[in-house]
Amino acid sequence: MKKLILLAAVLVATVALGTTISAAPIDLNVNNMEIKWSDEFDGTELNRSYWTPQIGNGSAYGIAGWGNNEKQNYKEDNISVSNGTMKITAKYEPTTYMGNNYNWTSARITSNQLVHVGLGYVEARIKIPSSQGIWPAFWMLGTNGKTWPANGEIDIMEAFNTRPTLQSTIHYPNWSGKDVYTFSYTDKYDKTQWHTFGCYRDGKVIAFYIDRVLLHEFSTEDLATGAMAGKRSVLNDDYYILFNIACGGNLAGGVPPYNPEWKAVMEVDYVRYYKEKPAQNIQPTTKKDVPITKITKPERVKITQAKNVKKKKINIKFKKIKGVKGYQVRWCDNKKFNGYEEKRTSKTKYTLRGLEKKATYFIKVRAYKVSSGRKLYGAWSKVKRVKIKK
Repeated sequence: MKKLILLAAVLVATVALGTTISAAPIDLNVNNMEIKWSDEFDGTELNRSYWTPQIGNGSAYGIAGWGNNEKQNYKEDNISVSNGTMKITAKYEPTTYMGNNYNWTSARITSNQLVHVGLGYVEARIKIPSSQGIWPAFWMLGTNGKTWPANGEIDIMEAFNTRPTLQSTIHYPNWSGKDVYTFSYTDKYDKTQWHTFGCYRDGKVIAFYIDRVLLHEFSTEDLATGAMAGKRSVLNDDYYILFNIACGGNLAGGVPPYNPEWKAVMEVDYVRYYKEKPAQNIQPTTKKDVPITKITKPERVKITQAKNVKKKKINIKFKKIKGVKGYQVRWCDNKKFNGYEEKRTSKTKYTLRGLEKKATYFIKVRAYKVSSGRKLYGAWSKVKRVKIKK
């Protein structure tokens, strides 16, 4: 969600405890983590020690339309807590705010100046509405006191209109201070059911999860050159959390119905911030727990096609390898793979999306097996080089 937020440089209570760098978050295991902060949304009202409702059209924050041409008026009345969940309700409700007329109201809450999270894992369990012209989101903004995009933005979950997909996005500044963003889409799924959406950061990688299954991961290493060059390391800073439903706006695909009966509700069961437990507190695996089984590494993958197709996409295909769990696809706009993007798939073909026109991408694939909960990787394929022409 491309948001423009002006941050004040203030001292706040923070739960960003420690900056330990861990291994890449390929297989998330919350059993090896502990909750440092959470809101379970018990009770009958929003916890003001954690959250502040943001009201109006963004003008009070210097960003009319909230930086996205949104068409709603945010109201505190559209937030409720009951039966163990927090509800944000968007509805048709003509109102006037600062002399401007709005057909819809909704709500937005922020933990800024109250709760900040550092490296580790942030997760929320959410039920998302599906409706014409809405843009629900669970996201984070950086706390370094700089103006967007220099503070960084992490969109853990964005859903658009009635599309049966969602998007996870990172924003960071290029070396001239302009916004650079890249994202990953899910496959089709029923977003109207309860799902968990999470983001893991370890100082080297940022990874997004749905129902604790890896969706996508990005390197957070600064990039000096290429189409995605910029200060990605801002994604390793402390962040605060936001929930909202926008009506209309740049990515909502239109506006909601002009219908007095219309409303859309996003429910949040909980939001939690996890950190890795100290090593001495993690229960070691015993020999009895793990059978002694010799397992060989997968064969090397052979890419059979890497081709630019319409709408700045690259279709890749590779030969199937027997006995593997899946494949790891990695791509980047430099041959050293600094600042790479990555996706895992069980299929032997994949489409890279949202690429930069006229940029050159380098692509490689490897297979993996799973044994006793651990992944065993084969060698990377030969690197394929593809220039975006279409």
